[in-house]
Amino acid sequence: MASLALPLTRTSVRSAWTSRFFGFGLTARTPAPSGSTLRLAERLSALPSLRTLLELFPPIVLAVPKKKTSPSKKRMRSANKGLKDKTNIVNCAGCGAPKRAHHVCPQCFSEINRAWKASQREAGPGISM
Repeated sequence: MASLALPLTRTSVRSAWTSRFFGFGLTARTPAPSGSTLRLAERLSALPSLRTLLELFPPIVLAVPKKKTSPSKKRMRSANKGLKDKTNIVNCAGCGAPKRAHHVCPQCFSEINRAWKASQREAGPGISM
């Protein structure tokens, strides 16, 4: 009687084990699960919350890189991301200094900003603009 129940239990555990891990079945290349793996599958089937959690994640989410990316590969990846030349440089109408088109001239802005701060210091600490 025990010999008849053993193959039945083993196939049910094996099917539970294969369905537990995202439906990947056993193929000719894949070795049969060992005893410790079968015991792990039995424990997983005893915990319904963990089983449903494993079924929620697709296999691609659980994938991780096998090795650290080498510095040379990192440099090759970012090799084509160099600085681009600016072609929209014009002369400021106020001071004649070069500036980017449609942007405030930095020299003119710093002059105006210094004048505002000087007038604010002269007016006193309680007055703000």
